[in-house]
Amino acid sequence: MPTELFEQLARRDVPPAPAELNREAHQRLNRALLAAHLVDLAAGCLPYLAVHFLRAVADFLKTTFTGRFESDRRDPPREAP
Repeated sequence: MPTELFEQLARRDVPPAPAELNREAHQRLNRALLAAHLVDLAAGCLPYLAVHFLRAVADFLKTTFTGRFESDRRDPPREAP
């Protein structure tokens, strides 16, 4: 019984694809990709950039008002020449 269904489908003619199918598919894909990139930019990149920029500004202001530069780096002491 299932083979009869497949045989009937095999005998049917397949209509040609519409001429605008390719263009419409590309336009929908491009819109979806643009939306995904904008969401990624707004949700990931901009907050990351803002946090690091504000940390730099805060450290600049702290150094300006206190007159002391504090670093987290642990450089080895230099030997005198």
